[in-house]
Amino acid sequence: MKVLKKRDLLITGLELWSQDSKGELLHIFFLEKYLQDFLESTNLSDLDGIRKYLYDNGEKKQITYTKVKGSSNCVYYSFGLHIPNEKNGYAFALSLFDNDTLELYFSHGKNNGVLSDIFYTNLSKKQDLQSNTLCRMFRLAINTIAYMKCFPECITEGVPKISFPRGENRSDNNVIFKMSDKIYYEINYQISKIPHFRKGYFRLLISDYYTHKKGQLIYISETMVKGKAKTMSTSDKIKNSNSN
Repeated sequence: MKVLKKRDLLITGLELWSQDSKGELLHIFFLEKYLQDFLESTNLSDLDGIRKYLYDNGEKKQITYTKVKGSSNCVYYSFGLHIPNEKNGYAFALSLFDNDTLELYFSHGKNNGVLSDIFYTNLSKKQDLQSNTLCRMFRLAINTIAYMKCFPECITEGVPKISFPRGENRSDNNVIFKMSDKIYYEINYQISKIPHFRKGYFRLLISDYYTHKKGQLIYISETMVKGKAKTMSTSDKIKNSNSN
């Protein structure tokens, strides 16, 4: 993990608060709790591809560091995330730099910190509770953005009725995520040895084989290993999403 002083974490948190107070921070509301569980557990099997896609299609920004004199160009994504029946929401700020470094700031309740892609890779090899919790946080942030890019038809503007209102109406920058029909069937998947299922993941198509979909971020559904079933899910509206 990139070690930051409390002052640096505070500044990042204040930047998100400032965005929010100006109505610039995107607030995402999940209609189903399962969507959180799904995204937290979806493997980052093509993290390099996702990182490239997000860098190529994101909003360019210049980050100024407080500990050293200097700045760096990056692509920056920030959003608040609200889960049904949970009082504490999430705040994420994701920075992708031109040297391929990926850095995630997160805040959830009283917990906040920074994770890098390298640190995530190291944590994913461990089995302790803290490592698993941080890995799920990292996957939730990355996969939420990937889901938004891959399934724009599942996103609508507005704020759903939730149990713990948190002043969401103060901003018009609110969207609702519903579960895609293309991944609903994975809720009750069964794992067996031969054949067995490999869990789905988001992937960037880079091969010339994909004549019409090259360069698109897609979701590859569960694959039956030593079987014949394999589905690639994308959206007819993906081009519209990429242009936003």
